[in-house]
Amino acid sequence: MLALEYTPTLARHVAARVSRRSGVGALRLTQTRPPRLPASDWMSVRPLLAGICGSDQALVSGAASPYLASVTSGPFVPGHEVVGRVASGPRRGERVVVEPALGCTARAIDPPCPECSEGFEALCRNVVDGSVSAGLQVGFCRDTGGGWSEGLVAHDSQLHRVPDELSDEDAVFVEPLACAMHVVRELEPAAGQAIAVIGAGTIGLLAVAALRELAPAATVLAVAKHPGQAHEARRLGADHTAAPESFHLEGARITGARRLVGHQGRELLLGGFDSVLDCVGSGASIEAAITATRPRGTVVLAGMPSTISADLAIAWQREIVVRGAYGYQRDFPDAIELALRLRPGRLVARGWDLRDFRSALEQAPRAARSGRVKTVFDLREAA
Repeated sequence: MLALEYTPTLARHVAARVSRRSGVGALRLTQTRPPRLPASDWMSVRPLLAGICGSDQALVSGAASPYLASVTSGPFVPGHEVVGRVASGPRRGERVVVEPALGCTARAIDPPCPECSEGFEALCRNVVDGSVSAGLQVGFCRDTGGGWSEGLVAHDSQLHRVPDELSDEDAVFVEPLACAMHVVRELEPAAGQAIAVIGAGTIGLLAVAALRELAPAATVLAVAKHPGQAHEARRLGADHTAAPESFHLEGARITGARRLVGHQGRELLLGGFDSVLDCVGSGASIEAAITATRPRGTVVLAGMPSTISADLAIAWQREIVVRGAYGYQRDFPDAIELALRLRPGRLVARGWDLRDFRSALEQAPRAARSGRVKTVFDLREAA
């Protein structure tokens, strides 16, 4: 089968970081054998559409955290945002989305770890043990394959049926929508709170939609770099939008905080938002989030950070809680229901052939500027 294979090596990682060109480094197009089924409760899946996630782009550009190397196994096929069709077993022919987390259930580990027993399979303590090799998710494990190919394998518990009325383009958003719903549920915003979302890529826009769904009484500001992204944020329910350079100014107006401009033009709100979701993961975005959050408020890291430089003095002085948000806790069924109402497929920029992966990875960030934030590999002809 045709697949994009990633082989993590230090030399290739360094080459990717130096070149900063998507597709350079450890990713290559190859013909390979379909992954074998680890057990009878696993099934083969033929991808129809597979999204290019921000974490995937960080991986192939060399910007991903070195930490990830210890919880992956290579060579592996990337791609964890997948809508596909089951190709084996009793569910053969069923159209599904893949919940990619490789927790205790998929790994046949019993009793499960404390996190998996509570439904947090993405936080599994046993990601290097069990019936498959190390890997946080499908798309980071050498035994499972991934969406950037013509075939992968997944445990029965990872497969969620897609309703007939949901298009493939809508369904490819279910995985990131589940992530966004998890972020909001973990935050538990109270009625009337002011919440900012920094970043209007896939996770940022879907976080806005999840806030509107799960916290309808909250006041939501979306920070969007490009006008097309701001337009989509408003369509999805943001009460206000701001460009990054006017974030603190607009935040002061919305929250009634006082805005200070200090050394080297650094901005700070006295007061500020109850919570800020950072969906970018850069040093600048994390600093912006912290300096716009009220004392004892919360900053949520919803975008994947790597090795960054950020001034955390304000978080210390204000007793701000900085926490991560990763994966899901039984959020896929609700994400499918929300996708039926949102119809997010309009946010797909373009579908690419696997053979054109270099162009796809280079164009994905540019396409996102228009608000059509999701670039996908289209494998429907192969399926």
